[in-house]
Amino acid sequence: MKISIIRRTNITLMLFCVLFIAILLVSDMPAQESEKPEDVVTMNLKLFYLGTDGNTYVSEDREVTKYGNTTDQAKIALMELIRGPVTDLMPTIPKGTDVREVFIDKRGCAYIDFTGTISSNHIGGVTAEMATIVSIVNTLTTNFPKNIQKVRILINGKEAKTIAGHIDITKPILPF
Repeated sequence: MKISIIRRTNITLMLFCVLFIAILLVSDMPAQESEKPEDVVTMNLKLFYLGTDGNTYVSEDREVTKYGNTTDQAKIALMELIRGPVTDLMPTIPKGTDVREVFIDKRGCAYIDFTGTISSNHIGGVTAEMATIVSIVNTLTTNFPKNIQKVRILINGKEAKTIAGHIDITKPILPF
């Protein structure tokens, strides 16, 4: 009996020692890699704005997070264009404008549906209206040349004749 009690005590002590060592080893292990955030993929965009001379169109490079398909990326490019330049270039799209939808057909035409703010808040004039159109078309066709070769501008889900009364937007527009 005494041997049995001593044997059980020894086995119990050994189990506690093994358990204690296992706990120490686990606590010294580094954190698992699952807590590491996924690598963020970015893309570089060329956004076209009016130059400081008011006569030329100049691209501004912007790095943004890349996700989704070309349609999603085109919408990101337009939202960045609407945010305006971070340099001394001149913005071309009225503040408060939003992109409602982007659709790209198989013929390479991007249909861009803007909110009515693009018209109602537009400063007007032929030059300003042309700057808006050029910046939209050139931004999309430059950044996505395989998928977008021309652009059709819609306002509030409908075809519009002009943005601010001067330049015909009833047909798809080629880059300038």
